[in-house]
Amino acid sequence: MTDRSAFERFVDECGGQLFGQAFVLCGQYHEAQDLVQETLVRLWQNWERVSSYEDPKGWARHVLHNLAVSRWRKARSRLVSQYTEYAVEPPDIGHLDLLQALGRLPMRHKRAIVLHDVVGLSVAEVAADMGVPEGSVRGWLSRGRAKLAKELALEGAASDPEKNL
Repeated sequence: MTDRSAFERFVDECGGQLFGQAFVLCGQYHEAQDLVQETLVRLWQNWERVSSYEDPKGWARHVLHNLAVSRWRKARSRLVSQYTEYAVEPPDIGHLDLLQALGRLPMRHKRAIVLHDVVGLSVAEVAADMGVPEGSVRGWLSRGRAKLAKELALEGAASDPEKNL
């Protein structure tokens, strides 16, 4: 098998997860596409080395996260407003509320929620990915979800399973 076909299989397998992570982190469709594309370019440039790692997906997630943080810092320092036209339907108002609420969470809480609830990693995998103890991840997930529920007026939803249906 060539490096290219292994890389293509890898992209097919985790490209959607990377996009989901990017979209939740930045809240903009085109920005998420750009982040994933830049991540995949860097992955391809380092594929010979990264493909031998125990967790190449983790490497890609780290790169994507670092690129997102770098873009946020640049955008904040420039204070330039950007308007984006969507090539597809924009998310509904509920999604926008969730993205705004996520944006107000501390970065560690947001990252833990994205990796666990969007990407689908276990608490142990999130802890390994972030380089922290599992207890820290559990705490961030709990506090982050509680703040999201409060901001989205879902206080009773966590205690009443019938409201989640």
